[in-house]
Amino acid sequence: MQRRYRSGEAARLAKMPVTTLRIWERRYGVIAPPKSESGQRLYSEDDVRRLGLLKTLVERGHPIGTIAKLPAAQLEQLAQNRADSELVQLAAGAGRPRAEIALTVVGAALVQRLRAENLDLLESGIVNMMTFDDLAEAGASDAHDAADALLVTITSLHDDVAAHILSLGEACQTKAIAVAYAFGTARAIQTLRLAGVRLYREPNSRSELRQILDDLSQAARGLGAAQQPGMWSRAPRRYDDRTLTDLATRSTTIACECPRHLVELIMKLAAFEQYSDECRSRSVEDALLHRHLGDVANRALAMLEASLARVVSEESLADVRRGA
Repeated sequence: MQRRYRSGEAARLAKMPVTTLRIWERRYGVIAPPKSESGQRLYSEDDVRRLGLLKTLVERGHPIGTIAKLPAAQLEQLAQNRADSELVQLAAGAGRPRAEIALTVVGAALVQRLRAENLDLLESGIVNMMTFDDLAEAGASDAHDAADALLVTITSLHDDVAAHILSLGEACQTKAIAVAYAFGTARAIQTLRLAGVRLYREPNSRSELRQILDDLSQAARGLGAAQQPGMWSRAPRRYDDRTLTDLATRSTTIACECPRHLVELIMKLAAFEQYSDECRSRSVEDALLHRHLGDVANRALAMLEASLARVVSEESLADVRRGA
């Protein structure tokens, strides 16, 4: 006879908060375990495995609503497809060590909690942890400059606190930020979400705290749902305007004007990126929106410049391959 687990233990084994488990059950019907005479849900080992697979796939970018009702075999196949892909990547980069994370933690209560729980930070890839009692102390220090990830705990989350957190994140060019809070205004929460900050309610258990650390570490290493560059990073220009103008006037073997139009698009995107960065902001939300617009323009610019580089290569325009 299979062992049965109550919801709290099942969530812990699946490495997810019990609140998430309940939401998934209520909204998406991910699982329907039998109940005891007292009304307690009782999960089997197969149920726990299913929950673990769903959590893994959601972290890799699959919407829970899309995969919630899939049979176990399909979930395992999805997970295996990704695992095979990662093995190929590992083989290509054999010999490279796993990325090591430097974490900055802000909040005296959380620092004390981490020490009391005695969590093995190496399990999350964290090899260095710097701690500060509050945002003021962290902001006044130069020691946080090398932080890959920033974890802040705050009791009351307001606009000024959100702005301070973002300012600290940008100052140390961190790749990922997580904020655990007790109470917060909708405006401050939305501000942080727009900036790509991961938000959590204050963790109540060791497993919830472990999940926050794991999620933050994965984000800092570019794993999970959003495999994108660091929060504040942008790709440098490949070609300056002078080089682009030169390319636009060159004759090519291509019997259309696509290269010239490509150059025009690149120049317009570069101008819009600069315009967004310089546009006047009336609030933190405004500044975040303009930053987002500039980031999107930069990503589109990088893709088009890569296409132009291919044109340059195939047209043998060797003297402009290096560009700017």
